[in-house]
Amino acid sequence: MRSFWPLLLTIACGPRPSAPERPLPVEAAAVAEESVSPRAAVVEAIASEDARSHPGLAPDDPVAALDPLTAPGSVSTSMGGPNDGRLSGAVPLPLDAPALLSNPRRPNETAYWGTVELVRMLVRAAAVVERELPGGTLTVNDLGFREGGDIPHHGSHTAGRDVDVLFYLLDAPAGAPRPGIGAPLDPTGMGTDFGELVDPSDDVDVWLDVPRTWRFVQAILEDEEALVQRIFVVEHLRAILLAHAEAIGAPEAVRVRFADVTCQPSYPHDDHLHVRLFCTDEDLGAGCADGPPMYPWRRAQLRAAGIAPVFAPRARRGDSPPAEAREEPPMHERVRAFLDLRRSWESAPHPGRPYCR
Repeated sequence: MRSFWPLLLTIACGPRPSAPERPLPVEAAAVAEESVSPRAAVVEAIASEDARSHPGLAPDDPVAALDPLTAPGSVSTSMGGPNDGRLSGAVPLPLDAPALLSNPRRPNETAYWGTVELVRMLVRAAAVVERELPGGTLTVNDLGFREGGDIPHHGSHTAGRDVDVLFYLLDAPAGAPRPGIGAPLDPTGMGTDFGELVDPSDDVDVWLDVPRTWRFVQAILEDEEALVQRIFVVEHLRAILLAHAEAIGAPEAVRVRFADVTCQPSYPHDDHLHVRLFCTDEDLGAGCADGPPMYPWRRAQLRAAGIAPVFAPRARRGDSPPAEAREEPPMHERVRAFLDLRRSWESAPHPGRPYCR
């Protein structure tokens, strides 16, 4: 479940001076001024076509040409639970989908495989955001390996039904859309893309792009095929997204579903959304197993199909290897201040919502 970036990506987003007023989405999209950030070249490289390649996938691999929007769901089969599963007939995240970027800096460079349903959900949702709020890019980190199984630095992502998605972001203070990065965001929705941890001069502040991030979330929850089970996200960003959804009059059913499926796990997920899908009806018959929770709406669907829920064994404590001790690297004061601030939400108690254990 946890997406471990290099240390610089897990200790970003330090305290900062008062944030300038956040521009309206339409104003942000109209900003023409180019950033003069010392890290602009890095951002440009990430978004460039040259960077968009799948390591280890041969150009003549027939799967590379498969269109996830038209492929039948039976092409792929997810088996086992999210923490101990495997995958057959996996499909790769496409490189030519509109407004979607397979992050070349993902923690595991070949973890771009998932079920047809998962990949199709991402492609469709990115297209919805681009159509309604053009200018942003959905940046996708780890899905899973081609045959599933254990993936370094994650407790799940083993069965093709999990994906880490970076938040849509805006440059601060200009407000122009920019590719997502793994910068943790604080309770105001702001974060920092740190370059060298010892050098504050290359820090670049960013904002959560609330409208685009919410529209992505709404799109995946409205995708009837996708069957979203969980969205792991830090509590304060969950609250920001819910407040925005209410303010714009988003469908109540979607807001209720989002409130039910979202929760902050032990790793706070303040730098990305971790999305998990339920097993499909077909895959349940092939050995797929769901972890908790099982919502009333999903039980009703299974009951109508004459299918009994299948649950994965609860993961045992001690199954994961102990964390390696790390020597703290040199870092400037703003980074250290962030580490202190982050502890205030890293271990915050859950507010006791249904299904969010």
